[in-house]
Amino acid sequence: MPDPTLDAGHAETKEHRRIREVYAGYEADQRGRTIWADTPASRYMRERKWRVILGALTAHRVSLENAWCVELGSGATGDATRLREYGKTTRGIVAFDLLPERLSETRQLNPGIAVVAADAARMPLPDGSIGVVYQSTMLSSVLDPALRAGMFAEIRRVLKDGGVFISYDTRYPNPWNRHTRPVSSSELMGAFAGWPHTATSLTMIPQIVRLLMPISTTACRLLETLPPLRSHLLFVACRPTPGR
Repeated sequence: MPDPTLDAGHAETKEHRRIREVYAGYEADQRGRTIWADTPASRYMRERKWRVILGALTAHRVSLENAWCVELGSGATGDATRLREYGKTTRGIVAFDLLPERLSETRQLNPGIAVVAADAARMPLPDGSIGVVYQSTMLSSVLDPALRAGMFAEIRRVLKDGGVFISYDTRYPNPWNRHTRPVSSSELMGAFAGWPHTATSLTMIPQIVRLLMPISTTACRLLETLPPLRSHLLFVACRPTPGR
């Protein structure tokens, strides 16, 4: 592993500049910050998501013993720290983000996480060195198909045999946000063709959760049983181990 505290750098492209501008707009939008604050609705969605993720890892019999875990598009949350609930013997977690300023907060909130400012399509990591690559709603922010394809290629390159890619992202277009594009199961299955995988819809449409949560958690759980109301897709793919 390289020194994960170093700024790896990246070649700036039009898509990189667009992403920077979009996220600067998010930061300046008070309403947006309020929506994604640590509210009961946000906690409900996060807990439900991780319950399914950890269950999928168990179903795939994934081992994280002494494994490096990478989170792409970490932002300030360090969401992948939840992997420690499944693999308490992980070697460490490295957070990647295109925007260095977001990683400063990651380091403050999660001092145990190493951070790298880099393009996920050009990760400064050796081939086959990573046990888990995790991304949550990062890929949908990338509109350029070529850049997405580059990210998928890097994920395939850095994962070791038996390693796992976990993707949680939107499966519907967002009419309130033209800066995103859904990540479909067909796109993911094409990028990881031949890899054992599961694809599961989850997370009720967030706008509905935010409306209902103050009224009834039970109503949220009941409506979430209806597949058309689930706005996100969890895709878990394992890199095949030769000879198995």
